Order: sequence, then structure tokens, then C-alpha cells
Amino acid sequence: MNIVPFINIHTHHDRLETETIIVQNIFPGNGFAAFTGRNYYSVGLHPWFLKSQEENNKMLHMVKDALKFDHVCFVGECGLDKKVNVDFEEQMRVFRVQAFIAEEYKRPMIIHCVKAYNEVLELHRKLHPEMPWIMHGYRGSVQTTQLLGKHGIFFSFGKSLFDENSKSIESLKCLPMEKIFFETDEFEGSVEQIYERAAFLKNVSPGILKIEAWNNFNRIESSLISRF
Repeated sequence: MNIVPFINIHTHHDRLETETIIVQNIFPGNGFAAFTGRNYYSVGLHPWFLKSQEENNKMLHMVKDALKFDHVCFVGECGLDKKVNVDFEEQMRVFRVQAFIAEEYKRPMIIHCVKAYNEVLELHRKLHPEMPWIMHGYRGSVQTTQLLGKHGIFFSFGKSLFDENSKSIESLKCLPMEKIFFETDEFEGSVEQIYERAAFLKNVSPGILKIEAWNNFNRIESSLISRF
């Protein structure tokens, strides 16, 4: 690939954009397309959709089944959410299991986190994971960002960058390039629009952000390109 592509580290859409590598989120048991060179997948058990422990365990086995395919190369989105009416202890259990799965299958994790940064950080401290953790749709404060960043955690930014009152703007500004990814999540626009907004906020060119995100992608998935 001669042209450095955009990296869309997290999306729920299957549409391919010109010059973009996407990581599409799928749920356990979902089908997914054969690898074409630009379509990668993440698979995980989202805290919003947890059920009984028995049902959750079945879905966790489905996560493992999907990870046997090389282009399903991230675990997630998974994580913790204190605003949803789902038993938090079960959220913790399922998240912990997925962290172990990520280590077993050598896959980075894409993390959904709402009001539970302390718990995510505490688990990271206990597990000492070798695989990277990426906080997706990140909206945390500068203080939280600095604390998480010290433990090697990455951050992915999306449509919140268009909200002038979002804490994510100052967090983006304070982060070094090697910690940053971008995503569309359920944003209807293109990931290029996210890059353009982020470039404006960091006072750099979108081209520089493309190169930095591409380098970050290759760094956390060092064997990804060579496998195909």
C-alpha cells in the first residue's frame, strides 16, 4: 500500500471509505466478511448487552471462536458502564475474562468506559497486560488522561471533538501523537472529517495525523500487515 491510509479504529458501519482501513465492531455470533485488505474486525461482549452469567459465558466462547480468524484482530468493544442498568459485578467479571482472552489470543482491546475509569485502571494495574488497551470514544478529563497514559493506555477520539464543551478536546491536545487513534463509531460522517477536526485542534496537518495513526496501528499490531 503506497498511500498512507486513514485508520478508523472503531466503527459499527460496514461501508468502506477510499484510502481507509476500518476496524468494524461485531457482536459475538455475528458473521463477517472475508479479508479484502482493508476490513478488520473487533469482537466483544458489550456491557450494555450482558444477560445471565450462563448466557454471557456462551457469548464469551463465541468471542474466542471469532478470534481464530486473523482479520478479527481486536477484542471489544468491551468494558464497564456505570450509567447502564446492568449488574456491575457481572460487568467486571465479563470484562476481566475478555482481558484474559485478549492476552491469550494476542489481541489489543477496544474499551467502552463510562464513569468507571478507576476500575479500568485498577484492573490494568493488577493484570499488567502485554496487549494494548484502547479507550474508545474517549471523553475523559486531562487529569484522567494523564493517569491512564502513564500506564500505556491508548485513546481513540470521535464525534465528541465537535462539541466545544467536551473534555476530550483538552485531552487530545495534551496527548503525544503516539497515544492517539480516531474513529467514527456511529458518526454518520467520514473518518476524514474526524482527522480534519483533530488536526485543527492540535494545530497540525491532517496528513501528519494520518501518518501518526498509521504508525500507531502498525505498532500495536506489529504482525498484522505481515500476516497477509
